[in-house]
Amino acid sequence: MILTVDETHYDDAHQRDCARVIALISNGRQYSRPSIAEALDMTSTTTSKVVGDLIARGLLVETAGEKSGRGRPAIRIGLNARRLGATVIHVSSRSLRGTLVDFGGRALERAGVDIPDDVDRDQMTAAMRDLIRSLVGKCPPGMQHIGTSVSVSGVVDVKSRTWLLTSRWPNIRDFDLATALAPVTPEVLVCRHLDAELNARLLQDPVFGTDNTLLLHWGWGIGLAYSVNGDSFIRAGGPFGEIGHWRFNLLEDRACGCGNYGCLETAASLWALLPRMREIWPDLSEDEELLAGQMSGLPLLDMPDMRTGLQLMARSLANVCRLLFPKRVIVTGPFIANADIWQTFEKAFQAEGLIGTLELPALLADRSSEDFAILGAVRPLFNLGLETFIRS
Repeated sequence: MILTVDETHYDDAHQRDCARVIALISNGRQYSRPSIAEALDMTSTTTSKVVGDLIARGLLVETAGEKSGRGRPAIRIGLNARRLGATVIHVSSRSLRGTLVDFGGRALERAGVDIPDDVDRDQMTAAMRDLIRSLVGKCPPGMQHIGTSVSVSGVVDVKSRTWLLTSRWPNIRDFDLATALAPVTPEVLVCRHLDAELNARLLQDPVFGTDNTLLLHWGWGIGLAYSVNGDSFIRAGGPFGEIGHWRFNLLEDRACGCGNYGCLETAASLWALLPRMREIWPDLSEDEELLAGQMSGLPLLDMPDMRTGLQLMARSLANVCRLLFPKRVIVTGPFIANADIWQTFEKAFQAEGLIGTLELPALLADRSSEDFAILGAVRPLFNLGLETFIRS
């Protein structure tokens, strides 16, 4: 867990210095007072005052380091990860999964609940509140719960914290998550699942932050996230990346859950293809992680509908690349677990070309990562929670 500091959010120099020290130590390492002073260019007096304050408030802890020579063992300063905790709710296929995360980014508790496809807003609100209450009840002694981050699929307005629509639950429209969850959590942040996952991937691999990276998920729904030199492309907070709802004349007679006809998802998404796949293989799961394993060895390309969906996916991605010109594209989802699908998709994508002699970006197949999504969703919440804690 690496936190960031916006020094303009603090009222005085002491608060800013407290935030800077926490951000430094949030990388998981331990420091001595002199090494903190050197890293942050602070005087020893200021360092001692700041560290003493943070230890008194329980955000930092002192431990004895290894003894060197005849003197006393050096005192090391580390983060007290159990002082603050946050909850994350994210969508997985047709279920909600909740996680209690400590200040170090470690998952302490997990819970989940299956959600029927005809759920309404009141039922979804009740399910989310129950998940949060259950997880908060498992906070260790001394842990302060600072809030909940909700990572959702589909179309979302991050700024207004409103879930606009999702193909998983057609009755969930214009769902004000902040208002719905306010009674059970001090703060509510909302993000798109793909943005959270991409942000965490960028944090893990700094090379991805040096140019433009695209994350495409091809699963129950179809969508993408995009970063420019490590920064998310949706700073304005509105909807973005819903290529699953690009419309094609070829599909004009197919109704989509968004209310339109002819969307890409009606030909290439899991929700559209799975019923036809189950006519041949009735035991296929709806859970994307389980399904990836089940699909890996199936002759999916024998299905004409699959070939149509694959070709439309390749052309759609090539069109995105002509708009955003990413350096690389990370593709996730259960379809690419099938080697024949991935190989054919790569060939179809390369056959599309880009513009003139410009080369298409590298395609990287990878598994969707629940841990990445959780870390990416909770990190902004901890940044906000730290500001609130220090100012209080």
